[in-house]
Amino acid sequence: MGHLFQGRYKSFLIDADPYLQGVSRYIHLNPIRVTGKKGLSLNERSKYLERYVWSSCPGYLSTRFRKSFLEAEEVLGYFGGDTGRGRERYRGYMVDGLERGITSPLERGKGHGIVGEAGFVETIRQRFVPGSMKKREVPAVRRIIGEVGPERIVRVVSKETELKKEELLRRGSRRFTRGLLMELLYRYGGLNHRGIGELMGVDYSAASIAGRGFRIW
Repeated sequence: MGHLFQGRYKSFLIDADPYLQGVSRYIHLNPIRVTGKKGLSLNERSKYLERYVWSSCPGYLSTRFRKSFLEAEEVLGYFGGDTGRGRERYRGYMVDGLERGITSPLERGKGHGIVGEAGFVETIRQRFVPGSMKKREVPAVRRIIGEVGPERIVRVVSKETELKKEELLRRGSRRFTRGLLMELLYRYGGLNHRGIGELMGVDYSAASIAGRGFRIW
């Protein structure tokens, strides 16, 4: 159940042509990563995904297992369409990912939620984020406009406070400075409280409380 009940879901805007099929495959391979099935043979892992009822993957591979609400046509269009041949090509694409191993294409959208090249991200900013919109009003917009990058924020705070990165991130030390860092990561680093907690060794509620003293809105 994990993320469904333990925090906000994550959504991404995807530049379809270069990334949609890769994102689809990455999501469909997730059960192998999170259920401890990596040690199985390639064929066993493939069969496991075909039968995994908590994923849309079976519906992409066979209309027999497809739920009525699933729209697989767009992704399968990259493989020849929603036909027997197209579904078999998608199956091969999945197996190739199992065999080679893949990195998450969603990393490209980390911080601002847009999966695409720099030009695509900039186009979204220019077309759909009006300058009059307040960053504080919509967290997703705040991330798109003002995302700096958590690594850079940690580096700058470390330099200005003359504290080593390890000391800033170590739980139980420098409470005031760590609270400031958490708030900067939230405002400008594109991280939610859960992500900040993971970075700094605390739970998400502690990360939320730590930065409250620095908020002026």
